[in-house]
Amino acid sequence: MRLQSLRSWLRSLTIGVLLAFACTANAQNWKGPVWSDEFNATVPGAPLDNTKWTYDVGSEGWGNHELETYCAAGSSSPAPCDVKHPNAYHDGHGHLVIEAIRTSRDPASAGKWTSARIKTLGLKDFEYGRMEACMALPVGAGLWPAFWMLGTHGEWPAGGEMDIMENVPAKTGGGGLGPQLIESTIHGPSSSKNGIFSLGADFTFPAGGRVDDRDPACHVYGAIWSPFMVQIYVDDWRRPFFIRTANQVPAGGRWVFNAPFYFILNLAVGGDWPGPPDPDTPNPARVLVDYLRVYQAERVRAPKLRAEPIRFGPDHSGSTTLHLTGSAANGSVYLACSTDWQNASCVIDTQNHLNGAVVEFGATAEGTAKVTVQSNAAVDSNSLTVTAYTASGDQSSLSIPVGDLAGRR
Repeated sequence: MRLQSLRSWLRSLTIGVLLAFACTANAQNWKGPVWSDEFNATVPGAPLDNTKWTYDVGSEGWGNHELETYCAAGSSSPAPCDVKHPNAYHDGHGHLVIEAIRTSRDPASAGKWTSARIKTLGLKDFEYGRMEACMALPVGAGLWPAFWMLGTHGEWPAGGEMDIMENVPAKTGGGGLGPQLIESTIHGPSSSKNGIFSLGADFTFPAGGRVDDRDPACHVYGAIWSPFMVQIYVDDWRRPFFIRTANQVPAGGRWVFNAPFYFILNLAVGGDWPGPPDPDTPNPARVLVDYLRVYQAERVRAPKLRAEPIRFGPDHSGSTTLHLTGSAANGSVYLACSTDWQNASCVIDTQNHLNGAVVEFGATAEGTAKVTVQSNAAVDSNSLTVTAYTASGDQSSLSIPVGDLAGRR
């Protein structure tokens, strides 16, 4: 949401995923919600709970040449904010409304707009859990609703960003989404020339579904966030379409998602990615949020690990099968592999089509993974370590002996 000049590059990395191909094995149990806003004020126009939400304000373009001025409820500053026309409020029927309002048609044809960007910064931070919002989105040229999180431990991009849901109109020539797709992305710092890495995927609603559906009245957009792993889903947390883990961070990048983040909900207008609004863009354009909830994973012990030693061949490489024994409640388990000698690398392959470093325990208490290690030189005797991480934060490790057979042949 912060650096949309990267969008054309990022889009080349993302993939469209149909729900029918999503993983169906996640069986993690959850407590909660441990924090939520149900937006149940009964008075239409009631303000947001100021113990949970604060506002970003201003019209600086927000790094993306956006058109809107973000306004705080109850304030007419800066212009053209209007205390009589708030941009974030309760509708009195169980919803938060985030409303973009065209205040002028000049400069034509995009005009001037006000909107709202609300956040929990300084009020409540979060670290791990299942976080989800049920939202109905507007559809129209130039509209850019988003549900996302930013890290509290450094200026962007050092603190990291998790875009749980973004939607923009389709564009002629590509680069957009349209009403049947949403995009999810994690961004982090990198030593590359752009200073950022981005890992993302698109989700296509099945059976003709859209972001503005009336049945269901809202779609659930959520993330299961755990140490070294982010899973994102639409409508069913048991079926993530997006799994990204620390091992996928490209060279020069840093995984910064094991630290506190805060929520942001907003409706942007115009800018580099969605393009400008036009005379047919809904005015006002409204995002409806039924709820935002955070669940905590019930503790589940990490699986037990076992494997035979790895014996190198003449090319100083070798592999073994890792066996995991746990329970269906383990859900998705991330496997990390590390070596304790220079010029060596190890790779894990679980045959999971969403992420080869993740084992799913939803349908079984057993799992396997292939562990391969490669060295640039002979290794008489050494070891590598495999660590398993569950969504509840539990972990288990196994040291696997490694030996070189090349000199014995």
